[in-house]
Amino acid sequence: MIKKLSQFLLLAFAPMTVNAAGTYYSANTYQSPQTRYNTQTYLQRQTGYTSQYSNNYYSTPSYASRYNTTAANNYSTNAQRSGMTASSATSSAANTSTSSKKSGFWIDAGVSHEFSQWQMEMNQSGSILSYDNVGWNVLGVDAGYSFDVGNTTMQIDAGLKYGMQWGESTMYDDDITNGGFLVTTWVNAEDNSEIGKQIGHAISIGTSQGGNMLGFNVGFGLTDIFKWGNVSITPSVGYRYLNYNLETETNYGLSVDTTACFEVNGEIQCDPAIVVNIGSDKQQIIWRDDINSPMEIPGGSTSIDTGSTYYYYQPGVSHSYDVTWAGPYFALDMDYVINQNNAVNGRIELGLPGYNATGDQPYRFDWAHPKSVEDEAGMFGAFHFGLGANWTTAITDSVALSIGLTYDYYSVSGADAKTYLNQNYYTTLYNNILTGGVINGVNYGSGYESEAAMLDPDTGNATAINIKNLESECPGWVCSIGSEIESFYKSMGIRVGVNAKF
Repeated sequence: MIKKLSQFLLLAFAPMTVNAAGTYYSANTYQSPQTRYNTQTYLQRQTGYTSQYSNNYYSTPSYASRYNTTAANNYSTNAQRSGMTASSATSSAANTSTSSKKSGFWIDAGVSHEFSQWQMEMNQSGSILSYDNVGWNVLGVDAGYSFDVGNTTMQIDAGLKYGMQWGESTMYDDDITNGGFLVTTWVNAEDNSEIGKQIGHAISIGTSQGGNMLGFNVGFGLTDIFKWGNVSITPSVGYRYLNYNLETETNYGLSVDTTACFEVNGEIQCDPAIVVNIGSDKQQIIWRDDINSPMEIPGGSTSIDTGSTYYYYQPGVSHSYDVTWAGPYFALDMDYVINQNNAVNGRIELGLPGYNATGDQPYRFDWAHPKSVEDEAGMFGAFHFGLGANWTTAITDSVALSIGLTYDYYSVSGADAKTYLNQNYYTTLYNNILTGGVINGVNYGSGYESEAAMLDPDTGNATAINIKNLESECPGWVCSIGSEIESFYKSMGIRVGVNAKF
């Protein structure tokens, strides 16, 4: 942290940590995904350096109880010919269906509609990014093969699903709910006493559409290893992969910087941050200690700056994320044969996947593109809980219809976060301050005779010092912090499908 800035400043401030919702770590600073670009204050609002700062599986009916078996049909026919009652024939058919050996190939194809939510939150800054009510239309195919090994029936299975986002959903990028983020600490240059903190608040709401998802799974199980009457249990282990892509367009936002706060009739009210420019090289924050006192403008003021207080609209893609959950699972499948034509099956699954979320925020000129941020937890670092249930009705000996419900919940706590900075932006700014002059309409002052002079903590340039510190804290212009991200994805769906065995 820089303790002293230029002596000729009336008020000095600690290097900025401009931030908005979806904030990401940058060295010891948190940076806003929305930085206002204004040539008049291009240097004043530099990014600073400061230490403050499903694969929603559906429960595929196991081969054990999906269909009215040929043996059952033959038994029923023979029973009727021999004078048995219909009720006793049905009962015997059910018993035959559950007790007979099952082996062979099966396939299950269907369509489903799912509603989901994905949210991530940063531990230290409290920033929240969420995609709500995301709809998916999904096509899924599962297949498996059951075979006997001695007296044990085993099975291998695999599944593939592809989904497209249905309709529009809402994304919100929230830096208000958890109280805001530190922008700058203002201090008096004469005695180095703290005046107060400038706090940023921001929220934006955008539209998400056109996303897609891809998932697959492979597994190995012991078919019907546990049985109780008409109920059979198949345990299995496997690997599950879920990836989805989400984008935000037409993003509307409001950013507000505040200074002194007061309690008024039980609510908290804060003054907007207003910085006064005095001449070409001096700044002063307007600050009052009493809400009834006027906000006085110092003499010699030439202009004012509202900092990061403004409304904004981003017509193009403002956010895009590619998220993956992938890892091992353990599952239990339950089959219950009601009669020769109908069965119910369910599934419970527990997994320990890894997590990776890569994001791009194209309007952030100070971040790298197309990969601006990345959050990651290794294998076994996340958690997955899944439930599924299906009702199946036989059409023929080998074909059945099914309808079912699914629920999935993925979560991760303490994932690591990285921010990829735009090296060209920072080095260009650094060199322009060193050489000075008017470049592309921006006045960089008279320049410095050497880097040492520019980086002098007493008389140097605060922006250049911040950039140098940022480069040191972020090797390769990649800023990292551990155990920073909390994230979850949850969904519910309804599915209709057709099963067939061979």
